[in-house]
Amino acid sequence: MIGKTTILVKDKYRDQILSQKVALSRKIKEEGELFPGVSLLKGRNIIPCIPIKGSNERMLVKRYEHGGLFRKVTRDILLGNSRPFRELAILEAASQKGIPVPEVLAARVDRIFGPFYKGEIAYKEIPDSANLLEYLKGLNERPLEEKMSLKREIINSLAQTIKKMHASGIYHADLNVKNVLIQNTGKGTRVYLVDFDCSKIKKNLTLRVRIKNLARFNRSCEKWKAPLTTTDKLRFFLSYFKGNRLVEANLRKYIRRCSHFHWGHRLYWKLFG
Repeated sequence: MIGKTTILVKDKYRDQILSQKVALSRKIKEEGELFPGVSLLKGRNIIPCIPIKGSNERMLVKRYEHGGLFRKVTRDILLGNSRPFRELAILEAASQKGIPVPEVLAARVDRIFGPFYKGEIAYKEIPDSANLLEYLKGLNERPLEEKMSLKREIINSLAQTIKKMHASGIYHADLNVKNVLIQNTGKGTRVYLVDFDCSKIKKNLTLRVRIKNLARFNRSCEKWKAPLTTTDKLRFFLSYFKGNRLVEANLRKYIRRCSHFHWGHRLYWKLFG
């Protein structure tokens, strides 16, 4: 802890991160130019991608900001408990349970005054990867037979990864197609789950809570028009609930229940885009 700043750093990367001028720093430019080796990933927020000193690896530094109505007012000034440290703890717990998530390197909290703070978290970049939406759209360029084979492989792998996360008691607060990364390993593909901000760990997740989380994911497929057919979604559910006799016997009922969570969001999209 230095003054009003608290930094938690993984021992293995402690020297590299703390010695880098740009690491976990809000300053990524000098005289209007990005620091050498720094690139910017654009999404809802701009995320710096920074070389890790003394290695060929890179890290992503995410700055926490408000979403929704408060976004334009409070921006990155947060209130209450430290979101970076909570996400760090969840990522570590997920990793220990064998869930494929990014390796978290450090988290930082800068106290402003009273309960208000700004926060950042750094995790290792997953190279040669694309989010699920981009990956699925990219499959359209492949021959039909190869496209179908790769899509089935990803759907089954994703279903089992989410199932394992839920079995570990982890509820992903923003489970969507852009928070799933597909990595090309050279020998195949691997699924990663990312962005566990505001997620929770519980002793166990009820069937209702699991379906609610799956409904959130399904909503994102509709919102961003992911190229998934009804058959693809059915295959996902079959893989996720394999071995659950209650659900397998009433699969269509639970799929409909999952879809019922959508009506309010569909109205919102029509009104506000």
